Amino acid sequence: MRILMTSLAAAVSVTATGAFAADVCTSLDKGELSVGQTISQQRQQQLMADAPVGTLHCGRTGCTALAEDGVSYSWRRDGRIVGKKIELSDPSDLPGWRGQIDQGLADRLGQATCTAFTLQEEELDGGYSLKSAPLSTAQGQTIVATLFGRGEGDDPLTIEMRAVEP
Repeated sequence: MRILMTSLAAAVSVTATGAFAADVCTSLDKGELSVGQTISQQRQQQLMADAPVGTLHCGRTGCTALAEDGVSYSWRRDGRIVGKKIELSDPSDLPGWRGQIDQGLADRLGQATCTAFTLQEEELDGGYSLKSAPLSTAQGQTIVATLFGRGEGDDPLTIEMRAVEP
């Protein structure tokens, strides 16, 4: 199934099974860069230079930085993007959002994105999160999306997309 972006920008498509379904699925993706994409050394330097104070973190394996498009990207030293985090302080545009993460959202979001989501209880705060079944990006990278947060104030709804390593 092909998940096409609607109102969340960028020309990235995510495929769940490889079969084609025209314009019936919505993507959670946002931003200029995709998980699985490889960026140049120059682009890495630009992301690091443009990151607001306190949003750049580098370690021995790579870096994470908040980009001008509002998405926080994580990449390896070789330039391959292995994750991204999208924070929605107002998640009202999220398909199926009705104010909280629950089984109803998992079902509605699953229908809208054409993928399965599992509701998980968070041990630390007693809240809930959603985790998608593995998806394949247009670049052929398998990813998993996780949603967490309340979608308000200091706890925005966060969509985290991570590469699944073979």
